Amino acid sequence: MKLRLSKAPSSPYKEFMLHTKKGQCRLREWVSLAMRGLAGETKMFYKDEERMGYLRALQGYPADFSFRVHQSLAQTTAELFREEINQKGEKVLQYWEEVQRLIDLLFKGFGIIATSYLKTREDLITEKVTYLQEIYNFTQEIITIFDLEQILNLTLKKLAAIFQVEKSLLLLYRDRRVQGIYTHPLIQEIYGLRLIMEKTLKAGIPVFLYKGKEISHDINRSPFKLAVSIPIQAHDRRYGVLALCNKRSSFKFTEIEMELLLEFLYILAVALENAFMVDENEKSRKELHLLTGKMITIQEEERKRLAADIHDTLAQALTGISYKIQFCIELSHKNPRLLTDQLDGLIRTVNQTIDQTKELMTSLRPDLIDTIGLVPALKRHLSNFARETGIQVTTYFPQKIQMSSELNICLFRIAQEALTNVYKHAKAKTAEVRLQKDKGSAILIVADQGKGFDMGSVFPWKKDQNKMGLLSMKERVEAVGGSFTIQAVPNQGCRVEARVPLN
Repeated sequence: MKLRLSKAPSSPYKEFMLHTKKGQCRLREWVSLAMRGLAGETKMFYKDEERMGYLRALQGYPADFSFRVHQSLAQTTAELFREEINQKGEKVLQYWEEVQRLIDLLFKGFGIIATSYLKTREDLITEKVTYLQEIYNFTQEIITIFDLEQILNLTLKKLAAIFQVEKSLLLLYRDRRVQGIYTHPLIQEIYGLRLIMEKTLKAGIPVFLYKGKEISHDINRSPFKLAVSIPIQAHDRRYGVLALCNKRSSFKFTEIEMELLLEFLYILAVALENAFMVDENEKSRKELHLLTGKMITIQEEERKRLAADIHDTLAQALTGISYKIQFCIELSHKNPRLLTDQLDGLIRTVNQTIDQTKELMTSLRPDLIDTIGLVPALKRHLSNFARETGIQVTTYFPQKIQMSSELNICLFRIAQEALTNVYKHAKAKTAEVRLQKDKGSAILIVADQGKGFDMGSVFPWKKDQNKMGLLSMKERVEAVGGSFTIQAVPNQGCRVEARVPLN
């Protein structure tokens, strides 16, 4: 049989039948069923032909493929039958009834294959059209929505209905952290599913749960699953994980369903991108409004403070100098011998006024940054901070780091503002300040183990005006092309990181 098939036209299926164990097993199975059918047991043979028509349609073989395979097998079987008769020295006419039964068996078998193949192809086309219509309807509906909650609720409801599962869940990943898990319908017990979804998020590849609680990455282990967990990703960015599940009964989920679900998830990812963009624009608008108002207030407060400082220091000192000059003029006429002592006192007053002026200028812009560099200026500031507040600061600084004046003042102000927050709000006894270089960037980190705050909102200053300092730091860093991140947990402290490009 194998020798005869080797003479048939070359095809991938012929190679499969002749040169693989699975193919040879299939060949022996077909011959066995054909012989049993010839003996009168036709039911199993026809059932097998129907199954093969279904599989070949499902696997995407062309319409004439089954005919060519079936023709090769029929010709080979007929030749073997004829040779066996000739070897026995008998005439074919003696076996005419057997030959006729064989021809009828093979011809009817081919008809069954063709019918099964065409029906399956028709069902697949109908199913594909239905899926395309579902995708079209979903796309038309979701592209009009920019509210994140509405997008997620629509997606979960639609996918649960389309894939006929009891529950759908979505783990949303944004700003390098899990924002939350959304469910349809609302369910409480999601601990086991959450672990599977977090595993999917970390690995970036689908995870499948089979009966017996067996977890695998292999979709073909069985057509039926208890749960599937698929990452939502597009344009090299991960947005989260979607899970479909039943509590007890399995549901069918093969590569066909997987292909369809990935189409939905890609559309969802694009919709999420749009929603995030709208949200970011709205957030930026509100941030700008808040920051503008805060900066006007700060500007007025700073002017008021400077006016008070000038009044209490420079104005009074200059008034005193004026009186002393007038007094010295009078002494020059009445008692010149006392003039020298008064002039010495006048010089001391002038020097004190100069020092006070320098302190005022330093409060506006630390001159140490321009003269001795960022690291020495930070060390002096941290020394004064520790002495005035009692908070011990641990530092990690490089021996030398070269940056522009703009970046130096930016990072100095970030450290200054962050430490002020530690003193005013964190109730911490210690803090850490770290400056380092990494891949063309300078990174400043200020961390504490104080009371922290809830980062449940990506817009923390919206509800708490005490966090406006965070917004001003963010705007300052982004103004020089850098990025600013905050990590905070209630009762576990806060960590701010400013990353600025050195070039």
